Amino acid sequence: MQTKEKKSWFKQFWPWFLIILPLAAVVAGLSTLMIASDNKPEMVIDDYYKTGKAINADLSLLKKAKELGISAIVEQQQDGLLITLTGLDSNTSISFSLFHSTQAKRDKITMLTAAADGSYHFETDQALDGKWTLRLEPFDKKWRLQKSVKFPNAKIAL
Repeated sequence: MQTKEKKSWFKQFWPWFLIILPLAAVVAGLSTLMIASDNKPEMVIDDYYKTGKAINADLSLLKKAKELGISAIVEQQQDGLLITLTGLDSNTSISFSLFHSTQAKRDKITMLTAAADGSYHFETDQALDGKWTLRLEPFDKKWRLQKSVKFPNAKIAL
């Protein structure tokens, strides 16, 4: 007669196999939850009606710039962007905005003043790459130039 030595449950393969499967699912679920909470979508809007009205106002500002004959050429340089505006009477300050298409943390909004030659220079230490929305408007917000651009790009006409 042979006597089989009975092993304890924790020394056998199948109980550990059955414990690891649900444990892996729990770890994957918690990881997914942490990733989702850290990377919340930023493009969702609460008030669609107000946003729609703002889009119509934007279109009227774009038309106003066209009526006034205002245009711009944006040249990408190593340290930023060089902006040359045409159709303006004086070298006024302008509001310069760069909106990244998916990462709101990378958005940049600043006021630029004209250099002696009438051009504006936007300096940045971060590389401009990917899809951006570029917006130029005066301090009084009477007109607007706006265009979706993809960097790197040498020259952009607005």
